[in-house]
Amino acid sequence: MLEIIKYDENVHKSIWDNFVKSSNNGTIFHLREFLNYHQSRQFNDCSFIFKEKDKIQGLFSGAIVNNILHSHPGASFGGFVHNDLSFEISNQMIDMLITEAQNKKLNEIVIIPTPFVYYQNYHEVIEYCLYNKGFKDIEYYISSFVDLENNLIEQMHSRKKRYIKKFENQVKVKLSEDLDSFYPILIENKKKHNATPTHSLKELKLLIKKFPNQIKLLLTFKDDKVIGGALNFITNNHTCILFYNMIDYNYQNMQIASIQIYESLKWAKENNLRFFDIGVSQIYDNDLIIPHASLINFKEQFGSKTMIRKVMKLKL
Repeated sequence: MLEIIKYDENVHKSIWDNFVKSSNNGTIFHLREFLNYHQSRQFNDCSFIFKEKDKIQGLFSGAIVNNILHSHPGASFGGFVHNDLSFEISNQMIDMLITEAQNKKLNEIVIIPTPFVYYQNYHEVIEYCLYNKGFKDIEYYISSFVDLENNLIEQMHSRKKRYIKKFENQVKVKLSEDLDSFYPILIENKKKHNATPTHSLKELKLLIKKFPNQIKLLLTFKDDKVIGGALNFITNNHTCILFYNMIDYNYQNMQIASIQIYESLKWAKENNLRFFDIGVSQIYDNDLIIPHASLINFKEQFGSKTMIRKVMKLKL
């Protein structure tokens, strides 16, 4: 019989992380070591373990915000972590989660499912069961990824190849841990779009300290001056996400953003990864989410394909 167990940091941390690492769709964003790094935000964690005869069938990474159960707000996406599940077990897990939320008198459940490129073997049974239980898609984001099994040069647009070739010998891109040089560029880039970074400098330093083999910073130098940087997260053993790609706008005509993506793609391919997630592309206009057409086109010039990142909700 399937049972649901409330996650307890003092009891379940190693069990949780070990399951994430061996699961079909677990990522760095599901690890407790990652979810616990932002102590200053103090999320009201509400995560669950689903077990049958002492065997873990799945996890739900979540927190309560404004009387809503969210897949964990400290992560880019979340929801259920699992191996290959049967239809029956999937239904039971969702029913149990709904019952827990109802018992806590919560108003809604909001889930951002893990996109397919993060799966070892893509399996949509959980998403089907979510729809079948009444979950609705409330937001859609267009996201871009590159299949690293393809030839990077051959799939790149000819104009992009010319631009990179023209400027790549004028700069040097290399791995670095110099976040102090990168962060002011990150702040200026975000300020240009009336936004602030997701992470503080202190949080980024802590994350790199916790995950030195999974979070890699590529810095771009013009002579000895840092003029840009790309921060990549190796999320699991086959997929990497470009979390920040920032440039000093005094050098934007040198195609720094393009060079950094190209160098990140090469680095990911050299490290035997399968997919490279270049992220979402949208503009916010009041309550509307509008596709950022020029940014999508920019990513497509690297041979990227489109996937949907979505948000699902159930009103209780």
